[in-house]
Amino acid sequence: MVYPIVLVIHNALRWLVLSSLLAALVSGYSGWLGSRSYQRADQTIRVVATSIAHTQLLIGFYLYAISPIVSYYWRFGASAEAPEFRFFSLIHIGLMFTSVIIMTVGSSKAKRQSDARQKFKTTAVYFTIGLILILIAIPWPFSPLAARPWTRGF
Repeated sequence: MVYPIVLVIHNALRWLVLSSLLAALVSGYSGWLGSRSYQRADQTIRVVATSIAHTQLLIGFYLYAISPIVSYYWRFGASAEAPEFRFFSLIHIGLMFTSVIIMTVGSSKAKRQSDARQKFKTTAVYFTIGLILILIAIPWPFSPLAARPWTRGF
């Protein structure tokens, strides 16, 4: 019974991940291209975006452990014909894990930069790569691999 509840939370948190990541990208690109000084708000946006992504990843790991789709795939492997089995068992988790690692490395590198422009550039580049991977890995309603609704209800 906990699986559907956690799935709804995971789906809703996706929008928070995307919006915080977009806010970090706006901050990063506007600072990098606009040559403005690095403010405490820029740091907060970067840290919050990374923290929300980490939270989403932890919830995703829990879902992975209890998912009937993933369990079926690992039990029957190649005989699980529907592409969604492979998508959730390998592609989704792999790309999401990679994207959060890239964002974390970028956030850590940006924090250590002494020059404001370099902080913005580092955040912008690493978070852009993270966003691209996340957008590829989300099971959008139009995805041929694993279509899911825009939002889930209980």
